Amino acid sequence: MAKEYPDGISERHTTDGANRHASWWRLGTLAAILCVALLGFLGGAPAPTQRVASAGASLAVTTPDRLRNGMFFETRIAAVAKRPIDDAVIAIPAALWRDMTVNTMIPGPTEEAFVGGEFRFHFGPLGAGKQLGLKIDGQMNPARFGSSSGRIRLLDGEIEVVALPVTLQVIP
Repeated sequence: MAKEYPDGISERHTTDGANRHASWWRLGTLAAILCVALLGFLGGAPAPTQRVASAGASLAVTTPDRLRNGMFFETRIAAVAKRPIDDAVIAIPAALWRDMTVNTMIPGPTEEAFVGGEFRFHFGPLGAGKQLGLKIDGQMNPARFGSSSGRIRLLDGEIEVVALPVTLQVIP
């Protein structure tokens, strides 16, 4: 007596899978994809820290240089004054924040502005030898794709003290 199967299911569906073996090229392809992802080529690698110094201050920026759409990330900016700064301002180019959502910024600036194509965050006076630390949590919006670059700057009011070039690549 033959087994009865539901409509659309035959004996072939129940026996073919048990006799198959994984092919080497499929396992190799899967292993290659996993290696590429684990090495951070598709985003998610540890964020590098870039540093620059001038006569007036030093600036360090820790932020991912490659992100995927929808990814949450953290940017840390540390500025150390070598001389007194009357009005410490962190200036971030709008191109770096295109199609991005900023979730938090700690500490909050005393004043915010958009001037000359960049977001400017005022933090007040910064004494010689003192450090300004800024933590920004954000998320890449799904529409973002490609790369952008700009200079994150520390200003004393309107005068540039130090600047660091930053490039961000967003992949799908």
